[in-house]
Amino acid sequence: MGFELEMSLGRPDHTTYNEAVSKVAQLETDGVCYLKSDSSIEDMGFELVTHPHTLTAYEQANDLWNYIEDLRANYNARSWDTSSCGLHVHVSRTAFKSGAHTHRFLTLIYKNPQEMMKLAGRKNNRYAKFGDVYKPDEWGIPRFDIRDKIHGRNGYTERFAAVNTNNDYTLELRFFKGTMAKAGVMSALELTHAATEYTRDLSLSDVKLGMLSWEWFADWVATNNGIYPNLYIKMSKIATTTLESRELLNA
Repeated sequence: MGFELEMSLGRPDHTTYNEAVSKVAQLETDGVCYLKSDSSIEDMGFELVTHPHTLTAYEQANDLWNYIEDLRANYNARSWDTSSCGLHVHVSRTAFKSGAHTHRFLTLIYKNPQEMMKLAGRKNNRYAKFGDVYKPDEWGIPRFDIRDKIHGRNGYTERFAAVNTNNDYTLELRFFKGTMAKAGVMSALELTHAATEYTRDLSLSDVKLGMLSWEWFADWVATNNGIYPNLYIKMSKIATTTLESRELLNA
């Protein structure tokens, strides 16, 4: 997996901005991450982009988390407390063993939009729409239809879906609100990993039984809470929080 974290530094002087940017040099040399510009970010900011890592590697990437914390503490970098910054997680297409596996993964995400939005910290918006899987039938009635998303060739519209499937090598989960907190970023990575592994070997009978529902998935994450500690903590709050409970959502 790789992630893209958008952040704003407000309106610093150019010396301060360049100093913040220059500190990524060693991480870039080490193949951990790099920075790029993004016109959608308010004021002066950038997007931190990681190279692909495993879940375990991210947990142990102390230099990466130290840099993000340095940006927050010493350069006023913000992501959660902005109106324009998001967090996108890319998962390799090679993580999926078949088209059916990809179909189950996408269905798990799209069939549980309220819970996914609570985990993500923001509602359905123009940058990450959950409604793109509803297509009109012959009577003009919207029906859930995810088949076209498996290979994703929907152009500009697909780029702003909750899950962008237009990329040749990755699926991009776009619906997370940006956060500078390690636990927040890790919970997004853990959700991506957990959703991939949970749907890997489900059978048609399992799907018909309802195992793509939130309740089944939450029980599985609870059973595997040692692998997904940040996700488990967030999921345990889902039933009692709302999108207005910002301090809980960003925990």
